[in-house]
Amino acid sequence: MKNNKLWGKRFEKQPSALAEAFTSGRDVRGIPPADERLIPYDLWGSRAHVVMLAGQRIIPRRDARLLISGLKEIEKAWKGGKFRLDPSQEDIHSNVESRLVRKLGIEVGGKLHTARSRNDQVALDMRLYLRDCNLSFVSGLSSLIQILIRQARKHREVITPGYTHHQLAQVTTLGHIWLSFAEAFSRDVRRFQDWYNRFNENPLGSMTGYGTSFPIDRHLSSKLLGFDRPCSNSLDPIQNRWEAEGELGFAVAAVMNHLSSLAQTLILFSTGEFGLIKLDDAYSTGSSMMPQKRNPDPLEVMKAKTSVAHGLQASLLSIGKALFLGYNRDTQWTKYLVMDLVDECLSAAPLMGEIVSSLKINRKEMEARSQAGFITAPELVEQMVQEFKIPFRQAKGAAERAVRYAEKEGAEGITLPVLRKALQEEGLKIKMTGAFLQKAQEARVFIAKRAAAGGPSPRSLDKNISSLKQTLQESHRWLKQKNTRQSLAKTKLTRMERAI
Repeated sequence: MKNNKLWGKRFEKQPSALAEAFTSGRDVRGIPPADERLIPYDLWGSRAHVVMLAGQRIIPRRDARLLISGLKEIEKAWKGGKFRLDPSQEDIHSNVESRLVRKLGIEVGGKLHTARSRNDQVALDMRLYLRDCNLSFVSGLSSLIQILIRQARKHREVITPGYTHHQLAQVTTLGHIWLSFAEAFSRDVRRFQDWYNRFNENPLGSMTGYGTSFPIDRHLSSKLLGFDRPCSNSLDPIQNRWEAEGELGFAVAAVMNHLSSLAQTLILFSTGEFGLIKLDDAYSTGSSMMPQKRNPDPLEVMKAKTSVAHGLQASLLSIGKALFLGYNRDTQWTKYLVMDLVDECLSAAPLMGEIVSSLKINRKEMEARSQAGFITAPELVEQMVQEFKIPFRQAKGAAERAVRYAEKEGAEGITLPVLRKALQEEGLKIKMTGAFLQKAQEARVFIAKRAAAGGPSPRSLDKNISSLKQTLQESHRWLKQKNTRQSLAKTKLTRMERAI
């Protein structure tokens, strides 16, 4: 295996390309200027604006044809890597307009900005950019949820220790754990969908925030850009330019919290001390000095990026805290913050999907730990309450005493003599047998009895899987619908351009 790194000869695989890019961050890669990301959106918005201006007879059709042709030439040059932003032109809007003026003259090129301000122009570009980011997050999360469902079905009966306070708590199944994370990510999907429903509104036509006397058709430009409707108040999207960015930022931060929790769980489970899982070589790294190391770097970076997301999200909210009426240049920095947030976090869910898919499960160790540390004591309490009709508090008290006595004897579990002694001291006259004690602590027996909604029994997990699959199908339909709507909007725009 070819390897030009300072480590890796103990590994059988090269690092995943996604994991390597995610983990190395900006160490050896730069980031492009913010407005380079907005080029396709600015061109799309300008083409729709020109079609609307021609349709409303605000500019002559001949001039509209020339502007559209010029905008398409810029788009072609950009796709071919030949359109570069000139820093002396300040931003993407000025770059596009100045190029058209050079080509078409001020008499034609100077009409592009009719009934438009850079305030509503950048608000438009950002809405289009954020909307695409939103759909990308939904797509990545949907794929991750699908993987978790697949793993849950595969591991629905794999007995696994559950933890609280980083200590053994109760026995569950690995399928139950996978589905708990799938549920969290499904809420994240709904959060992004809510964002879309709230912010898929067209700010173009707001001008500086106070509208225009030109007879513009904001409903037409909305259709040509795939928006649900124009913003109801022209001042609102200019005054609150931080809000769409901030709310998307919160949705991303929530996703990263869930990913970070899963990352920490996998890190601990993969340590030599736990030994419950093994990370694939493609998602581990070595040391430049220690030959034996297999480090969970991608998962550790997942946690770091979560902290970065929190900081960027707080900054987005802070920028929106003291804006005077109308446009304030403060909000220009929301562009940089949200783009950094997207850069850091967009590939996190797809990467986690790859990691979860490639895990090796140590079933033997999981089952062994599901019998250690008195982890079945809670089940013994429940079985005694149900079998002997005694108060829960007394049953738990007897089990606590039994654990204490067993620990003093160096036992790994509750034995019949210590339990009988504890029951007697608790004032419970129960005929306790070894057969009952053994059966009450058999994981597969009591797991099957946890059949209430949301529990880890195979039947409950099947219902949970069915529910999640339905939610996932709805998500796929929603995503397809939104992507189709954008495609149809672009098709309609092209058709109307040809008709001019």
